[in-house]
Amino acid sequence: MKSYYNEQLNETIYLETLENGLNIAVLHKIKNVTTSAYLAFPYGALNLIQKDKQGNQYPFNPGAAHFLEHKLFENHKGLDVMERFSMLSCNVNAFTSANETVYYFNTTSLDIKEPLDLLLDFVQEFNITAESVEKEKQIIIQELRSYHQMPESRLMFETLQALYSQHPIKFDIGGSEESVNAITKEELDLCFKLNYHPKNALLVIVSSMDPELLCAIAMENQDNKTFAPHIQLSDVEVIEPESVATTLKIVSMDIQSSKLTYSFKLKTQNLSDYDRANLEWQLRIYLELLFTSINPDYENWIKNDIIHDYFGYDVEINKDYWYVMFYGETENRDTFIELIESTLKTDITPLLPYLRQLKRRYLSYAYRLLDDQDDYAIHYIRSYFSSLRLEDTIEIINNLNASDVYKVKNMLDTQHKAIVIVEKSQTGQNDTND
Repeated sequence: MKSYYNEQLNETIYLETLENGLNIAVLHKIKNVTTSAYLAFPYGALNLIQKDKQGNQYPFNPGAAHFLEHKLFENHKGLDVMERFSMLSCNVNAFTSANETVYYFNTTSLDIKEPLDLLLDFVQEFNITAESVEKEKQIIIQELRSYHQMPESRLMFETLQALYSQHPIKFDIGGSEESVNAITKEELDLCFKLNYHPKNALLVIVSSMDPELLCAIAMENQDNKTFAPHIQLSDVEVIEPESVATTLKIVSMDIQSSKLTYSFKLKTQNLSDYDRANLEWQLRIYLELLFTSINPDYENWIKNDIIHDYFGYDVEINKDYWYVMFYGETENRDTFIELIESTLKTDITPLLPYLRQLKRRYLSYAYRLLDDQDDYAIHYIRSYFSSLRLEDTIEIINNLNASDVYKVKNMLDTQHKAIVIVEKSQTGQNDTND
């Protein structure tokens, strides 16, 4: 294994690539009493239409990546996967996000070989029946229904539906009831074949144990397996219009007070991962100065009942979708929207002395991430797949200055906007769109 010491982070990482293409990273934490292992794939909810080098396209139903994650937890060699990990004194879990799927366990046991073998085995061996797929559909659909019964979750889902008409970000990670019902055994088999090859995978281990020993365990496990040839894939580009899908969406739910989002769909640019992250940080700092207690007007907004505890913003500057979203709890949407619009026009100059304070805060968050092994591992996985390192983030924050804040204020295009409201239901009231 090759070792890399990062003086800036005071961290040592050991790297290896096995003959079958599996990449291994051991984040060596000598004071850790817990060992965690994460097997990750750059395949998530957004990868709905893939193509190979020959131009063959592979379309998948929304929710297919999440469905595949569910099915991999089926019985492995006749035994329940979670129960087997429990017998080994391990906690096991998995998640599917927009861009990746990750399977992981953690344990305080020093006997790491059996759980590490089990992680690699149950994720790399896929054998399901059509009957089990049909049974799983009802479980996932119930999961989706429960998710949509939560007001905040429903609000965010409806917001993305309002902003985007074509891009797969408009779909829930789990898909919809219709798309889940359309998924077949054959589709899941193809998802697995195309995306779960070792050459696509990254095994991250956070541990105080000998990195060479950990690598040897993984190497021995992989040497005993054969895999089909690797197929290099890319995503088929989706043409998303600049305009929003829906300017106004009102949803009725049984809640105590209405919630809303006021969002701006931004025009994407062809930027590197580093430059996109830089732009996102500029936007976040700009909005943090304006829409938090740093702004002297913030307390008045609370006193005047314009905003409440449920208030904030979100910024997403990804490869092919950009947006800024404000969310809050209010019965007076016009006053809330006027607050957002007028504040965005505010002269930022009096607030710039707080820029250094904000930068220190975010740098502190970045360094603290190293102390939480789950956060550290997930950040490393996402950095690996996107080529944006933690030290890049630190550099971006350190270099951010007042001129960046002024620049981002001028580039924030509020032309394409959507309002989504989750309001208190009344008898006979239906959802509305404009």
